[in-house]
Amino acid sequence: MGLVRLYAVEGGLSAVDSDGGVIYHQGLHRVASFMHIDDYGYGFPVEGSKHVWNPLETLLTNWIDLIHIGKVVASPHKEPALFDFEKIGPWEWRPYSNTQVTTCVAEWDRLCQAIEARISQPFNLPLIGTDADNSEPLVISSVLDAASVPNPSFTRSFLTRARRPQFRYIAPGLLLPPANLAGFMAAQPFNILPRSKYTVPPSEFYSRSIQTFILSRVSAGVYTEVVERNGFDVAEEGFRLLLPFTFNDNWHKGIGAQKSDRSLVERGRFSELFQHGYKPFGGDYYRCQRLERLLGCCRKLVEKCVWSVGADGVEGTTDTFKDAESDLWEDYYIPPTW
Repeated sequence: MGLVRLYAVEGGLSAVDSDGGVIYHQGLHRVASFMHIDDYGYGFPVEGSKHVWNPLETLLTNWIDLIHIGKVVASPHKEPALFDFEKIGPWEWRPYSNTQVTTCVAEWDRLCQAIEARISQPFNLPLIGTDADNSEPLVISSVLDAASVPNPSFTRSFLTRARRPQFRYIAPGLLLPPANLAGFMAAQPFNILPRSKYTVPPSEFYSRSIQTFILSRVSAGVYTEVVERNGFDVAEEGFRLLLPFTFNDNWHKGIGAQKSDRSLVERGRFSELFQHGYKPFGGDYYRCQRLERLLGCCRKLVEKCVWSVGADGVEGTTDTFKDAESDLWEDYYIPPTW
């Protein structure tokens, strides 16, 4: 059975020269998306790469979702794109959308509710009196102004819309962001660096309770991704979890921490846990995973009682994430989407 290229990748949609496209496998009746000719190795031989090949309707559903949430926007061809991004015909890839902020805040609230429910269980307390109706945001606008967090931006929108719960730990060893100016500023080593008008620097959302520096002044924690808004395939809604250790250092282990494409997290990398790997629905290698997906994964770990919860929130240290390279690796695996 042969292969048919259904759609070619427009050169402007990738940061590199392409020769890629959506390939239809006539024998499997499935498709795979390759942004560049060098990416074909991820899908062949087919027998060992079946997770790369999906029904055409699955691929199209992911693309339609991008339009529904406003990540991809169509406008008249001559109308300039936001942030001077190069439009491809009528299409424009946005750094983030308001819908993405809304769904991420909703996932944050579900995570908070899951933790609050676990906190109340040992004492048989009702959920009345938790922070479900608390209007205090994670960080107020004046603090973000002083910290030079871009306005508008995904970071600012999320931090000012997501509620601040009374517990402190959102994941093992990871604290809520400081609410006061001095504390928040101290946790943002990148905001003081020079940047262009298109640059959105990374912000630390959740910091490690015991400060450990990975690179110079950069401590372990959850950071938003740095983006150039006029670049390709950017994701302000993306994150990196920086950990004070690496994964899969033992080549002889049969299991290990895995990315969404089921490949192992590279040795020596401390920021690849929960990331995409190869993107079967399209996208360049450098676009990182969405914060909403991380929050959803954390919620499931709380609801399934994989993580213990105490009065201060999720218990444990960041060493808990080492379980990702054990028999529990599936608990730390995020299935692929766009």
